[in-house]
Amino acid sequence: MAGLVTVSGGAGPATAADASEKAGPRWTAAAARHFWTDRRMAAAKPLPEDRPSARTGIRTPATDPAGSPVRRARTGPGSSHFGGLPMIGRMYVQRGSGSYFCTASVINSRHRNVVLTAGHCLDARAGSGSLAFVPQWTAATPRPHGIFPVATDSRGLSQVWIDQRYYDRGHTKGASWDVAFAQLGARSDGKQAQDVVGGNTLATGRGYAFPRIRLVGYPNTDHQPLTCNNSTTRFTPTDGAPGSYLKIACNDYRSGTSGSPFLANFDARTGRGDVVGSIGGWKTGGPTADVSYSPNFGSDVQRLYDAAVAGTPPARPGAPTQ
Repeated sequence: MAGLVTVSGGAGPATAADASEKAGPRWTAAAARHFWTDRRMAAAKPLPEDRPSARTGIRTPATDPAGSPVRRARTGPGSSHFGGLPMIGRMYVQRGSGSYFCTASVINSRHRNVVLTAGHCLDARAGSGSLAFVPQWTAATPRPHGIFPVATDSRGLSQVWIDQRYYDRGHTKGASWDVAFAQLGARSDGKQAQDVVGGNTLATGRGYAFPRIRLVGYPNTDHQPLTCNNSTTRFTPTDGAPGSYLKIACNDYRSGTSGSPFLANFDARTGRGDVVGSIGGWKTGGPTADVSYSPNFGSDVQRLYDAAVAGTPPARPGAPTQ
């Protein structure tokens, strides 16, 4: 099994060297709620390393604060704003003086506290800081289910699992491992995320081609998430990037949507499905906003998830690959 890597966390910026010298602050739900105010969340931007930020000739209509779907003009497979799903939300990251986010989703697990996002959202190059997950965020209702801090260990290091090969090889040569799992701390009332909002089931070893995928993500500074349905195909880059990826065409999945789950067997009544991918991988999810990619969810992703569920101590940056 490949080694794993963690990023640092806490109520303020910290480095791995700082944490090795003294115990770091524990990052709690109360601290997360105090730090990630409604105003700070609304001002947050996608990480600079994320996907294209410009719209591709599509004018975004005014969103409906009530959460009703708002259709947008189509230049390909359509997407629409909607009120979101309880188990999908924004993962907030503080880097220096900047506030950023990606998309993350709750994955069913034994301890009911695991979320999935893209590796490039939480790896060392994306910075470190006060990590928190806010399910079903919208501008009109910023925290309908509260806020969940990413758990930290006794040294103040965030409990984030990323394949060591992604850290070692970088965003291009390591694109096949652009996946991250994180353990969440409980909400202020002691409840775990999955108990509050439910979760989706991780499905590995299913291949690349799916006739119908529901894709949900948070693009740029839009007031609501986007949703889209389409099929996926297998894509193998010819630019030297290793591996093959899931490919889906959905309009306007701009920066901020990295980590968005690919939901197969989606049940509209329950809002749940099987997660067979997440935006990331080749070109950190794709060079254009209308076509998105995901690493193949095979045995490596399954082992990464198992380590996160078990709480196996994540390896440090630079640890040797086993």
